[in-house]
Amino acid sequence: MRKKPPTTILLVDDDPLIRGLGQELLEHLGYKVETAGDGSEALKKFQGMKRVDLVLLDYYLPGQNGCEVLKEFKLLDKRARVLVASGFLSSQDLASIKKEGALGMINKPYRLTELQHRIKAVLGGRSGF
Repeated sequence: MRKKPPTTILLVDDDPLIRGLGQELLEHLGYKVETAGDGSEALKKFQGMKRVDLVLLDYYLPGQNGCEVLKEFKLLDKRARVLVASGFLSSQDLASIKKEGALGMINKPYRLTELQHRIKAVLGGRSGF
């Protein structure tokens, strides 16, 4: 019987410290993790990867905000599962990411139990809001 490949998460954050800590947390939870520092790099990686089960996308990125990058992920793959991360989102920003197809939102800084809960919800087809 074939072993199921590990769940792959693309972590997108412009802060190298958060990217590194986020990668460690996600790997500790058993996920395979790829990282990107901005929207452009993330979209290139997404296109080049064989499989991405979830994108964990920082809302505030240089050049483009998370909603703009989210739209581009959805143009590449309408089934892309995106969980948006932010220390603060206005109600207008929250409405925008929902409209564009984000499946959930998580507050930064990450807390291990909340991160695990939100990821499992989104991967399981439930809301991560």
